[in-house]
Amino acid sequence: MSVDDDSELIQQLRNNLAHELRLYPEYADDSSLRRWLVGWDYDVEVITPKLREAIRSLHSLGLHKKKFNSTDEVNQYCDSLSKHPSLLPGSVLGCDKEGNVVSMIPLGRLDGYGLLRAAKISDLYLSKIVESEGVMQILRKMEKQKGKQLGTVVIMDLDGLSRDATDITALKVVNNVLARLQDLFPDVLRKAFVINTPNFVQMFYMAISPCLSKQTQQKIEICGSNWKDRLKEVIDEDVLFPHWGGTRRSSQPTGHIRMGGKVAKDHYHSEEDDNDKEKITIPARGYNSVEIEVTSPGSKIEWWFKCDGGDLDFYVERVEEEEESHLVWPKFRLLTQYVPETRTIDAEHPGLYRLVFENYHGKIWSKTVKYYVNVFCDE
Repeated sequence: MSVDDDSELIQQLRNNLAHELRLYPEYADDSSLRRWLVGWDYDVEVITPKLREAIRSLHSLGLHKKKFNSTDEVNQYCDSLSKHPSLLPGSVLGCDKEGNVVSMIPLGRLDGYGLLRAAKISDLYLSKIVESEGVMQILRKMEKQKGKQLGTVVIMDLDGLSRDATDITALKVVNNVLARLQDLFPDVLRKAFVINTPNFVQMFYMAISPCLSKQTQQKIEICGSNWKDRLKEVIDEDVLFPHWGGTRRSSQPTGHIRMGGKVAKDHYHSEEDDNDKEKITIPARGYNSVEIEVTSPGSKIEWWFKCDGGDLDFYVERVEEEEESHLVWPKFRLLTQYVPETRTIDAEHPGLYRLVFENYHGKIWSKTVKYYVNVFCDE
Protein backbone atom coordinates (compact mmCIF):
# COMPACT_ATOMS: atom_id res chain seq x y z
CA MET A 1 0.00 0.00 0.00
CA SER A 2 1.32 3.47 -0.91
CA VAL A 3 2.02 6.17 1.65
CA ASP A 4 -0.81 8.26 0.18
CA ASP A 5 -3.31 5.40 0.60
CA ASP A 6 -1.98 4.81 4.10
CA SER A 7 -2.46 8.47 4.99
CA GLU A 8 -5.97 8.45 3.57
CA LEU A 9 -6.99 5.47 5.70
CA ILE A 10 -5.43 7.04 8.79
CA GLN A 11 -7.52 10.14 8.21
CA GLN A 12 -10.64 7.99 7.79
CA LEU A 13 -9.98 6.48 11.21
CA ARG A 14 -9.51 9.93 12.72
CA ASN A 15 -12.84 11.02 11.27
CA ASN A 16 -14.66 7.85 12.36
CA LEU A 17 -13.27 8.01 15.89
CA ALA A 18 -13.20 11.74 16.53
CA HIS A 19 -15.00 11.42 19.88
CA GLU A 20 -12.81 8.58 21.19
CA LEU A 21 -9.59 10.28 20.09
CA ARG A 22 -10.59 13.33 22.09
CA LEU A 23 -10.84 11.03 25.11
CA TYR A 24 -7.34 9.67 24.49
CA PRO A 25 -5.45 12.01 22.10
CA GLU A 26 -2.23 9.96 22.19
CA TYR A 27 -3.90 7.37 19.97
CA ALA A 28 -4.49 9.90 17.20
CA ASP A 29 -0.90 9.95 15.92
CA ASP A 30 0.04 8.26 12.65
CA SER A 31 2.12 5.53 14.28
CA SER A 32 -0.65 4.38 16.63
CA LEU A 33 -3.30 4.30 13.91
CA ARG A 34 -0.96 2.59 11.45
CA ARG A 35 -0.54 -0.27 13.92
CA TRP A 36 -4.26 -0.88 13.79
CA LEU A 37 -4.28 -0.74 9.99
CA VAL A 38 -1.49 -3.31 9.73
CA GLY A 39 -2.94 -5.49 12.48
CA TRP A 40 -6.33 -5.70 10.79
CA ASP A 41 -5.34 -5.80 7.11
CA TYR A 42 -6.23 -2.15 6.44
CA ASP A 43 -9.95 -2.87 6.82
CA VAL A 44 -11.32 0.41 8.23
CA GLU A 45 -14.82 -1.02 8.71
CA VAL A 46 -13.45 -3.79 10.92
CA ILE A 47 -10.97 -1.54 12.72
CA THR A 48 -13.36 1.28 13.65
CA PRO A 49 -15.53 -0.58 16.22
CA LYS A 50 -12.53 -2.49 17.59
CA LEU A 51 -10.44 0.64 18.12
CA ARG A 52 -13.45 2.47 19.55
CA GLU A 53 -13.90 -0.26 22.16
CA ALA A 54 -10.16 -0.36 22.90
CA ILE A 55 -9.87 3.39 23.53
CA ARG A 56 -12.99 3.41 25.69
CA SER A 57 -11.63 0.49 27.71
CA LEU A 58 -8.26 2.16 28.33
CA HIS A 59 -10.01 5.44 29.16
CA SER A 60 -12.32 3.70 31.65
CA LEU A 61 -9.22 2.49 33.52
CA GLY A 62 -7.98 6.07 33.78
CA LEU A 63 -4.83 5.29 31.82
CA HIS A 64 -5.12 8.55 29.87
CA LYS A 65 -4.24 10.26 33.15
CA LYS A 66 -1.17 8.11 33.86
CA LYS A 67 2.21 9.17 32.51
CA PHE A 68 5.07 6.67 32.41
CA ASN A 69 8.57 7.83 31.56
CA SER A 70 10.58 4.65 32.13
CA THR A 71 10.23 0.89 32.32
CA ASP A 72 11.03 1.11 36.04
CA GLU A 73 7.96 3.29 36.56
CA VAL A 74 5.83 0.79 34.65
CA ASN A 75 7.08 -2.13 36.76
CA GLN A 76 6.60 -0.29 40.05
CA TYR A 77 3.05 0.76 39.21
CA CYS A 78 2.06 -2.73 38.04
CA ASP A 79 3.43 -4.22 41.26
CA SER A 80 1.16 -1.89 43.23
CA LEU A 81 -2.03 -3.04 41.52
CA SER A 82 -2.41 -6.52 43.00
CA LYS A 83 -2.55 -7.91 46.50
CA HIS A 84 -0.16 -10.66 45.36
CA PRO A 85 1.95 -9.15 42.53
CA SER A 86 4.76 -11.69 42.89
CA LEU A 87 2.45 -14.58 41.97
CA LEU A 88 2.17 -13.48 38.34
CA PRO A 89 5.59 -13.94 36.71
CA GLY A 90 7.00 -11.37 34.32
CA SER A 91 8.23 -7.77 34.18
CA VAL A 92 9.53 -5.25 31.66
CA LEU A 93 13.27 -5.78 31.21
CA GLY A 94 14.48 -2.83 29.12
CA CYS A 95 15.17 -2.24 25.41
CA ASP A 96 16.85 -4.29 22.70
CA LYS A 97 19.53 -3.04 20.30
CA GLU A 98 16.90 -1.53 17.98
CA GLY A 99 14.99 0.29 20.73
CA ASN A 100 12.10 -2.18 21.06
CA VAL A 101 10.89 -2.71 24.63
CA VAL A 102 11.72 -6.16 26.03
CA SER A 103 9.65 -8.11 28.57
CA MET A 104 10.78 -11.24 30.39
CA ILE A 105 8.06 -13.75 31.36
CA PRO A 106 9.22 -16.81 33.37
CA LEU A 107 6.03 -18.64 32.47
CA GLY A 108 7.38 -22.01 33.55
CA ARG A 109 7.32 -20.77 37.16
CA LEU A 110 3.61 -19.97 37.05
CA ASP A 111 1.61 -21.90 39.65
CA GLY A 112 -1.67 -21.74 37.77
CA TYR A 113 -3.59 -23.84 40.29
CA GLY A 114 -2.48 -21.66 43.20
CA LEU A 115 -2.86 -18.39 41.34
CA LEU A 116 -6.52 -19.10 40.57
CA ARG A 117 -7.15 -19.66 44.28
CA ALA A 118 -5.26 -16.61 45.51
CA ALA A 119 -5.78 -13.74 43.05
CA LYS A 120 -8.72 -12.03 41.40
CA ILE A 121 -8.76 -12.69 37.67
CA SER A 122 -9.51 -9.02 37.06
CA ASP A 123 -6.16 -8.17 38.69
CA LEU A 124 -4.40 -10.32 36.09
CA TYR A 125 -6.08 -8.41 33.28
CA LEU A 126 -5.41 -5.09 34.95
CA SER A 127 -1.72 -5.80 35.53
CA LYS A 128 -1.02 -6.87 31.95
CA ILE A 129 -3.13 -4.12 30.35
CA VAL A 130 -1.51 -1.39 32.44
CA GLU A 131 1.93 -2.84 31.69
CA SER A 132 1.16 -2.90 27.97
CA GLU A 133 -0.19 0.65 27.92
CA GLY A 134 2.81 1.85 29.94
CA VAL A 135 5.06 0.26 27.32
CA MET A 136 3.02 1.93 24.57
CA GLN A 137 3.60 5.33 26.15
CA ILE A 138 7.35 4.69 26.19
CA LEU A 139 7.28 3.44 22.59
CA ARG A 140 5.44 6.54 21.37
CA LYS A 141 8.09 8.80 22.92
CA MET A 142 10.97 6.76 21.51
CA GLU A 143 9.37 6.63 18.07
CA LYS A 144 9.29 10.41 17.95
CA GLN A 145 12.96 10.53 18.94
CA LYS A 146 14.12 7.84 16.49
CA GLY A 147 11.73 8.64 13.66
CA LYS A 148 10.73 5.00 13.14
CA GLN A 149 8.11 2.59 14.38
CA LEU A 150 9.09 0.33 17.26
CA GLY A 151 7.45 -2.54 19.11
CA THR A 152 7.96 -5.13 21.81
CA VAL A 153 10.10 -8.22 22.23
CA VAL A 154 8.89 -10.92 24.63
CA ILE A 155 11.06 -13.65 26.15
CA MET A 156 9.02 -16.56 27.49
CA ASP A 157 11.11 -18.73 29.79
CA LEU A 158 9.50 -22.17 30.26
CA ASP A 159 12.09 -23.44 32.74
CA GLY A 160 10.22 -25.36 35.45
CA LEU A 161 7.18 -26.12 33.32
CA SER A 162 5.95 -29.69 33.73
CA ARG A 163 3.11 -31.59 32.17
CA ASP A 164 1.72 -32.64 35.57
CA ALA A 165 1.73 -29.09 36.95
CA THR A 166 -0.04 -27.58 33.93
CA ASP A 167 -3.51 -26.50 35.06
CA ILE A 168 -6.00 -26.51 32.17
CA THR A 169 -8.29 -23.95 33.80
CA ALA A 170 -5.34 -21.62 34.36
CA LEU A 171 -4.33 -22.04 30.71
CA LYS A 172 -7.83 -21.00 29.70
CA VAL A 173 -7.50 -17.85 31.83
CA VAL A 174 -4.10 -17.09 30.27
CA ASN A 175 -5.67 -17.51 26.82
CA ASN A 176 -8.43 -15.05 27.73
CA VAL A 177 -5.91 -12.47 28.95
CA LEU A 178 -3.75 -12.88 25.82
CA ALA A 179 -6.80 -12.52 23.59
CA ARG A 180 -7.80 -9.31 25.39
CA LEU A 181 -4.30 -7.89 25.00
CA GLN A 182 -4.39 -8.62 21.26
CA ASP A 183 -7.73 -6.82 21.02
CA LEU A 184 -6.28 -3.74 22.71
CA PHE A 185 -2.75 -3.67 21.28
CA PRO A 186 -2.55 -5.10 17.74
CA ASP A 187 0.70 -5.22 15.75
CA VAL A 188 2.92 -4.25 18.68
CA LEU A 189 4.86 -7.52 19.04
CA ARG A 190 8.04 -7.68 16.97
CA LYS A 191 9.44 -10.98 18.25
CA ALA A 192 8.70 -13.62 20.89
CA PHE A 193 11.54 -15.90 21.99
CA VAL A 194 10.59 -19.13 23.78
CA ILE A 195 13.48 -20.54 25.82
CA ASN A 196 14.07 -23.59 28.02
CA THR A 197 11.38 -25.51 26.20
CA PRO A 198 10.45 -28.95 27.61
CA ASN A 199 9.80 -31.91 25.35
CA PHE A 200 6.02 -31.50 25.54
CA VAL A 201 6.12 -27.82 24.53
CA GLN A 202 4.11 -28.61 21.39
CA MET A 203 1.13 -29.51 23.58
CA PHE A 204 1.56 -26.27 25.52
CA TYR A 205 1.83 -24.24 22.32
CA MET A 206 -1.28 -25.87 20.87
CA ALA A 207 -3.16 -24.85 24.01
CA ILE A 208 -2.37 -21.14 23.67
CA SER A 209 -2.02 -20.73 19.89
CA PRO A 210 -5.78 -20.50 19.13
CA CYS A 211 -5.91 -17.09 20.82
CA LEU A 212 -2.92 -15.81 18.82
CA SER A 213 -3.31 -14.11 15.47
CA LYS A 214 -1.47 -15.52 12.45
CA GLN A 215 0.80 -12.49 12.51
CA THR A 216 1.71 -13.21 16.13
CA GLN A 217 2.32 -16.91 15.48
CA GLN A 218 4.76 -16.00 12.70
CA LYS A 219 6.80 -13.91 15.15
CA ILE A 220 7.37 -16.75 17.64
CA GLU A 221 10.82 -18.35 17.69
CA ILE A 222 11.32 -21.48 19.79
CA CYS A 223 15.01 -21.43 20.70
CA GLY A 224 17.31 -24.40 21.16
CA SER A 225 20.07 -24.98 23.69
CA ASN A 226 22.00 -21.95 22.39
CA TRP A 227 19.24 -19.57 23.47
CA LYS A 228 21.59 -17.35 25.50
CA ASP A 229 23.66 -16.58 22.41
CA ARG A 230 20.48 -16.00 20.41
CA LEU A 231 19.18 -13.49 22.96
CA LYS A 232 22.50 -11.62 22.98
CA GLU A 233 22.30 -11.19 19.21
CA VAL A 234 19.24 -9.01 19.80
CA ILE A 235 19.69 -7.66 23.33
CA ASP A 236 22.82 -6.15 24.87
CA GLU A 237 24.42 -8.13 27.69
CA ASP A 238 24.07 -5.24 30.13
CA VAL A 239 20.28 -5.38 29.69
CA LEU A 240 20.00 -9.11 30.45
CA PHE A 241 20.40 -10.33 34.03
CA PRO A 242 22.96 -13.12 34.75
CA HIS A 243 20.22 -15.77 35.02
CA TRP A 244 19.64 -15.29 31.28
CA GLY A 245 23.27 -14.97 30.23
CA GLY A 246 23.77 -11.23 30.71
CA THR A 247 26.01 -9.00 32.81
CA ARG A 248 23.44 -6.61 34.28
CA ARG A 249 24.22 -5.89 37.90
CA SER A 250 21.70 -6.80 40.56
CA SER A 251 21.54 -8.18 44.08
CA GLN A 252 20.05 -11.39 42.66
CA PRO A 253 20.62 -13.23 39.35
CA THR A 254 17.08 -12.57 38.13
CA GLY A 255 17.07 -8.87 39.06
CA HIS A 256 13.69 -7.20 39.44
CA ILE A 257 11.83 -9.74 37.29
CA ARG A 258 8.78 -11.24 39.03
CA MET A 259 9.56 -14.95 39.04
CA GLY A 260 6.29 -16.43 40.26
CA GLY A 261 6.64 -19.79 41.99
CA LYS A 262 4.55 -22.02 44.21
CA VAL A 263 1.69 -20.16 45.88
CA ALA A 264 1.55 -20.79 49.62
CA LYS A 265 -1.82 -22.12 50.76
CA ASP A 266 -2.15 -19.35 53.33
CA HIS A 267 -2.46 -17.00 50.34
CA TYR A 268 -5.51 -18.91 49.07
CA HIS A 269 -8.81 -17.06 49.31
CA SER A 270 -10.87 -18.11 52.33
CA GLU A 271 -14.45 -19.14 51.71
CA GLU A 272 -16.99 -16.63 52.97
CA ASP A 273 -20.67 -16.81 53.80
CA ASP A 274 -22.62 -15.64 50.75
CA ASN A 275 -26.12 -16.64 51.87
CA ASP A 276 -27.07 -12.98 52.28
CA LYS A 277 -26.22 -12.11 48.67
CA GLU A 278 -28.72 -11.40 45.89
CA LYS A 279 -29.01 -13.78 42.94
CA ILE A 280 -29.32 -13.18 39.23
CA THR A 281 -29.53 -15.68 36.36
CA ILE A 282 -27.56 -15.15 33.15
CA PRO A 283 -29.14 -17.08 30.26
CA ALA A 284 -27.11 -19.08 27.76
CA ARG A 285 -26.33 -17.00 24.64
CA GLY A 286 -27.56 -13.92 26.50
CA TYR A 287 -26.99 -11.41 29.27
CA ASN A 288 -28.53 -9.87 32.37
CA SER A 289 -27.74 -6.74 34.34
CA VAL A 290 -28.06 -5.01 37.69
CA GLU A 291 -28.89 -1.30 37.74
CA ILE A 292 -28.07 1.14 40.51
CA GLU A 293 -28.75 4.87 40.82
CA VAL A 294 -25.99 7.31 41.76
CA THR A 295 -27.43 10.57 43.08
CA SER A 296 -24.37 12.45 44.38
CA PRO A 297 -21.31 13.62 42.40
CA GLY A 298 -18.07 12.01 43.48
CA SER A 299 -19.71 8.78 44.67
CA LYS A 300 -18.18 5.33 44.54
CA ILE A 301 -19.64 1.99 43.47
CA GLU A 302 -18.51 -1.22 45.13
CA TRP A 303 -19.40 -4.73 44.05
CA TRP A 304 -18.89 -8.37 44.97
CA PHE A 305 -19.99 -11.29 42.84
CA LYS A 306 -19.35 -14.97 42.35
CA CYS A 307 -20.43 -17.51 39.75
CA ASP A 308 -19.79 -21.20 40.43
CA GLY A 309 -20.77 -22.29 36.93
CA GLY A 310 -17.85 -21.02 34.84
CA ASP A 311 -16.66 -17.70 33.47
CA LEU A 312 -18.69 -14.64 32.47
CA ASP A 313 -18.01 -11.39 30.64
CA PHE A 314 -18.49 -8.43 32.97
CA TYR A 315 -18.42 -4.66 32.52
CA VAL A 316 -20.00 -1.50 33.96
CA GLU A 317 -21.54 1.40 32.07
CA ARG A 318 -23.32 4.65 32.83
CA VAL A 319 -26.60 4.85 30.94
CA GLU A 320 -27.01 7.95 28.78
CA GLU A 321 -30.55 8.85 27.67
CA GLU A 322 -29.72 10.34 24.29
CA GLU A 323 -26.26 8.94 23.67
CA GLU A 324 -24.48 5.61 23.68
CA SER A 325 -23.75 4.37 27.19
CA HIS A 326 -20.48 5.50 28.76
CA LEU A 327 -18.11 2.67 29.73
CA VAL A 328 -16.82 3.06 33.30
CA TRP A 329 -15.23 -0.40 33.76
CA PRO A 330 -14.02 -2.48 30.79
CA LYS A 331 -15.19 -5.91 29.75
CA PHE A 332 -13.19 -8.82 31.15
CA ARG A 333 -13.98 -12.53 30.98
CA LEU A 334 -13.83 -13.53 34.64
CA LEU A 335 -13.67 -16.84 36.44
CA THR A 336 -14.91 -16.24 39.98
CA GLN A 337 -15.59 -19.68 41.45
CA TYR A 338 -12.33 -19.65 43.45
CA VAL A 339 -11.88 -15.94 44.22
CA PRO A 340 -14.96 -13.67 43.98
CA GLU A 341 -14.71 -10.46 41.97
CA THR A 342 -14.63 -7.41 44.22
CA ARG A 343 -13.81 -3.83 43.37
CA THR A 344 -14.60 -0.20 44.14
CA ILE A 345 -14.60 2.39 41.36
CA ASP A 346 -15.31 6.11 41.13
CA ALA A 347 -18.76 7.16 39.94
CA GLU A 348 -18.02 10.84 39.37
CA HIS A 349 -21.29 11.71 37.66
CA PRO A 350 -24.83 11.10 38.96
CA GLY A 351 -26.98 8.82 36.86
CA LEU A 352 -28.06 5.25 36.26
CA TYR A 353 -25.21 2.72 36.28
CA ARG A 354 -25.54 -0.78 34.88
CA LEU A 355 -23.45 -3.81 35.86
CA VAL A 356 -23.64 -6.17 32.89
CA PHE A 357 -23.09 -9.95 32.98
CA GLU A 358 -22.81 -11.68 29.59
CA ASN A 359 -22.96 -15.39 28.81
CA TYR A 360 -23.04 -15.28 25.02
CA HIS A 361 -20.27 -17.89 24.87
CA GLY A 362 -22.39 -20.27 26.99
CA LYS A 363 -24.27 -22.27 24.38
CA ILE A 364 -26.48 -24.50 26.58
CA TRP A 365 -26.43 -23.68 30.28
CA SER A 366 -27.50 -20.57 32.11
CA LYS A 367 -25.35 -19.35 35.01
CA THR A 368 -26.33 -18.08 38.45
CA VAL A 369 -24.46 -15.15 39.98
CA LYS A 370 -24.53 -14.23 43.65
CA TYR A 371 -23.83 -10.53 44.02
CA TYR A 372 -23.75 -7.43 46.20
CA VAL A 373 -23.57 -3.84 44.92
CA ASN A 374 -23.56 -0.57 46.83
CA VAL A 375 -23.12 3.17 46.28
CA PHE A 376 -21.43 5.33 48.89
CA CYS A 377 -19.60 8.62 49.37
CA ASP A 378 -16.35 9.02 51.25
CA GLU A 379 -16.71 10.99 54.43
